Amino acid sequence: MIAILVVAHTPLATALVACAKHVLGTDPDVIALDIEPNECAQDCSPRVARIITQADRGDGVLVLTDLPGASPSNISVKASEIAHLEGTPCCVLGGANAAMLLRAINYRQGSLEDVAASALAGATHSVLRVD
Repeated sequence: MIAILVVAHTPLATALVACAKHVLGTDPDVIALDIEPNECAQDCSPRVARIITQADRGDGVLVLTDLPGASPSNISVKASEIAHLEGTPCCVLGGANAAMLLRAINYRQGSLEDVAASALAGATHSVLRVD
């Protein structure tokens, strides 16, 4: 089963995981990591890489981050590179939203690439004008 880690500006990671718990009615078994102001990729990436490798259950880790190019995303990308070097398959997706996370949770039994594709589809299909 694919492990899932949400890395986002504080308090978004915690809020997204809490939202998933609310919607699902059960603990989604997802790790939330809120990045505080002034945390940078150089300082945080080794710690996040350790979290990624510890979270891996043998099938890889999907990392969802909020804003591509922002600190949480940069930290996640560098951490993913470190984790890959240590033998942990990892995929980082930016633009995390609740639909992306829920889709990843619901399809996490597939391969890392399949779960990533499902998560991206969930994210993009949920962005609609609703009035």
